[in-house]
Order: sequence, then C-alpha cells, then structure tokens
Amino acid sequence: MFTLLPRVGVELPHRAGLLRFGMTERRAQWAISTLADVREEWLCVRARATGVAWAFFAEYEDLTISVRGGPAADDRVPGLDEIRIARRGDPLPTAPAAVPVVYDGIDLFGYPDSEVEEALRTTCPHAAGEQMPAEEFGLTLGRPTAAVRSPGTAGRRPRHPAHRESAATRYLASATLTGPERYRLMTG
Repeated sequence: MFTLLPRVGVELPHRAGLLRFGMTERRAQWAISTLADVREEWLCVRARATGVAWAFFAEYEDLTISVRGGPAADDRVPGLDEIRIARRGDPLPTAPAAVPVVYDGIDLFGYPDSEVEEALRTTCPHAAGEQMPAEEFGLTLGRPTAAVRSPGTAGRRPRHPAHRESAATRYLASATLTGPERYRLMTG
C-alpha cells in the first residue's frame, strides 16, 4: 500500500521506506529501487524552465511512480518535490488498482472516481472539478480523459468503441502529491 502523507511524502509498500520531500535524488532512487527498477526520465526545456532538476520513474504492479526534484529554498542540492502515482494501461482504468494508494484513509484507486470524489469532499472541502485539487495539502487527482481514437481501417470495427467507454465505471488515473517548496512556487 502506498500512503500519501501531505507535506511529508509517500510511505512505500512492504516497509520499503519513505519518499520524503526534500530528500536527495540518490536517496529517493534507493528507496524506490527496493520495489522496482528505477529509470531516468528525460527532461525537456519546458520541465527545466518550471524548476525540475531531476526526474525518474518506476513501474510497480499496475502503477507508475514518477518522482521529481526541484529548486531548494537556498543553494542546497535540489530535493524531491513531487511524487506522481499513475495507473498504467489502455483502455482507461475500469477496475480497482492492484495496489492501494491511500490518502487520509481513502483508497484513491480502489473505488470509482465519483465515490472517491464524494469521500474527499468530507475531508477536503476543495476537492471538486476536473482535476479535483486539494490545494492546501498539495494533492491533485486526475480523472481519466476519453482519448480520441481513430476509427481504424475502412470497413473494420474500431478497436475501442466509444459506446463501451462511456458506459464503463471510471477510476482515477493519477494522484500527484506536491511538496511544500514547489507548492509555494506554484501559488506565488
């Protein structure tokens, strides 16, 4: 179980450790590597312009864990400031995740997005809208968006018919926890 801890970081499953905001890239990679293979993420100019100094990801069960480090308050080495846990797969998630991702006692990927949103409203009054931000805690949840799919070759049925997607129960696609330093920079 991944436990999202506002202003602290993420507790990893199987007592693998804690991804703590402010920790170095090396320590963060070490913690994740006890669960899965760590892979460097390529950083584009836009990412660097927003203050991302380093990034890596790992895949665990049906989840992708992306970790980023950014500016420090002073001239220290940039520390961990964003953790994103996302569902993998296509089509969009229509079943609970294999591993619970818990925030304030709520399994974010274990119930349909409408039920999660309702539960969050009781604990985070600002949890509403397309991205459902609980801003004061640095949590942003992403709903799956219906991808635009090509109709395919003429005379053949589409691989993912639209009518099936709209009728399926939807589960959240991602959860991003932002550290206090990045949150202050984002909100100015």
